[in-house]
Amino acid sequence: MRTCLRAPLLATVALVAVASVAAAEEAYHLGPLDQLQVKVSDLRAGTGEAYQWQAFNGDFTVGASGQVSLPVVGEIMASGRTTSDIAAEIAERLKVKAGLATKPDASVQIVKFRPFYVTGSVEKPGGYEYRPNLTVLQGVSLAGGIQRVPTDVLLQFVRDAVQSRGEIKQLAATRVALIARQARLDAEIKEAPLTFPAELESRSKSPEIARILREERLALDTRRTSLTAQIANLKQNKDFLTEQIASLATKDSTTAEQLEIMKTELARVTGLVNRGLSAMPRQVETSQTIATLEANRLDTQIAVIRARQDISKADRDILDLKDQRRNAALQELAETRIRLNETSAKLEAARNLLYQAEIRSPATVVANAEAYTKPEYTILRRRDGKSEQIQADENDLLQPGDVVRVQPHLSDAAKGSVPGMSAETAQTLGGPVNDF
Repeated sequence: MRTCLRAPLLATVALVAVASVAAAEEAYHLGPLDQLQVKVSDLRAGTGEAYQWQAFNGDFTVGASGQVSLPVVGEIMASGRTTSDIAAEIAERLKVKAGLATKPDASVQIVKFRPFYVTGSVEKPGGYEYRPNLTVLQGVSLAGGIQRVPTDVLLQFVRDAVQSRGEIKQLAATRVALIARQARLDAEIKEAPLTFPAELESRSKSPEIARILREERLALDTRRTSLTAQIANLKQNKDFLTEQIASLATKDSTTAEQLEIMKTELARVTGLVNRGLSAMPRQVETSQTIATLEANRLDTQIAVIRARQDISKADRDILDLKDQRRNAALQELAETRIRLNETSAKLEAARNLLYQAEIRSPATVVANAEAYTKPEYTILRRRDGKSEQIQADENDLLQPGDVVRVQPHLSDAAKGSVPGMSAETAQTLGGPVNDF
């Protein structure tokens, strides 16, 4: 008796299940990128054979406008409609176009659903082909599953920390050298004694910093000694020219006296020649002597002028030399300040990288060890032209076109707190000079 009752009951359950599946399939509404297979046939009255319309062989894709373009019947709006709706419209249009007495049999099947998308903390974000009854967990599995932290990530953090420490050490050394150079250039431009900032003087016992300060002092002394030597050389040349002018002035005075004597002699000889008391050659000889003395005196005066010009040039050279040294120091100071700013910015960035590599990132990995095992799922779905967000469970069903966003479940501690840093890290991340 029980067996007899069970058979009808099972049959009834099976029919209900089939009806439910059929209803679910009919309820599906098409959208862009759905691929359809259309078949049209009719029964020929004369032969009694079924005729297949060859024009509809192939697959057809719903376009971005929501329409599907079909041969003979043209474009049909498919978005938001079921396959039964499309089949009925195709049959009606063919009846009208072909002038048939009855509508042909048309069937529309979905051969490929429009894709769904997975984004967020998955191994392979992107679009994937949809299939019926696809759950959130299955969709995430198609995207490679929940994103996993590589096993060697902590080792990579250690390598990054070591590299950042090396960069910080190098940048800190460069910064100290630039600060010392800036102090030296300031002293050179102002022609003042060299004094270094307190942050360097307070650590002058450090061998490396002591070396940098010593080199800058030596550089300043060398440049000042070189400038002093060049200026002294030019002044010595001026003194020599001054003495030369004095000698030339004495020579010119002597030549002038001789010239006056010879002119007096020439006048006396000319009077004697005119009276016939002296020979003509003596007059000529005296005239030549006068001409020679005048030429010598002119050469002496020209030499004095040239010497004075050389003295003026030496004065200009001294001024030019000082200006050149000052301009070179100003240009070098500007370049040093630019490099100092760049180095300070790089040093700050290196400290941040070290903080991330040694503290923040490892702490986040440890704190979120379980965050990826219990992710949060959000489905972004467009419905009636509007977008909505649905908080989902891994067993919820997806629809074509859905976007599944996967996010790790972060605890409050993971979001805000970071374990205390080590003494070594605190020292490394300390003041601007203590890195060195």
